[in-house]
Amino acid sequence: MPPVSDDLLAEFADVLLRVSRDVDPHGLRTLDIVPLTGTEALVMRWVDRNPGTSPSATAEATALKRSNLSVALKALVDKGMVERRPDPEDARTVRLHPTPVARESIGRLHAHWVRTLREALGGDVDGVEGAFALLTRIDAGLRGVAR
Repeated sequence: MPPVSDDLLAEFADVLLRVSRDVDPHGLRTLDIVPLTGTEALVMRWVDRNPGTSPSATAEATALKRSNLSVALKALVDKGMVERRPDPEDARTVRLHPTPVARESIGRLHAHWVRTLREALGGDVDGVEGAFALLTRIDAGLRGVAR
């Protein structure tokens, strides 16, 4: 297999950015979802996938400074997306949970992404699993996660 050129990698990154912009729910086709900043979306994604997580674990997983995480969490709580609950085993610890509002908003977002991608692919989803594996590998590499 011939080596991948730097030009192809640069074009690949450019396509990723264009696709990302086109599936952005706050772009041309605004959805009925709770609007989030990039940092809030990062935190919400983690909390949604890890209900009951702690703020410390969230900060570590998202690579956010505690002060930035605190601001994002306050905004998510104010928007009704995240609920802080005391840890049943240690009342000094807080656990973060997605709310029903978050579940609805995330459900709408996922439905939007599915429709958008199916339309863009003309219903032919061959190759999506391989593309997903590649993008997951890139994501892990960018975050320094061991493979």
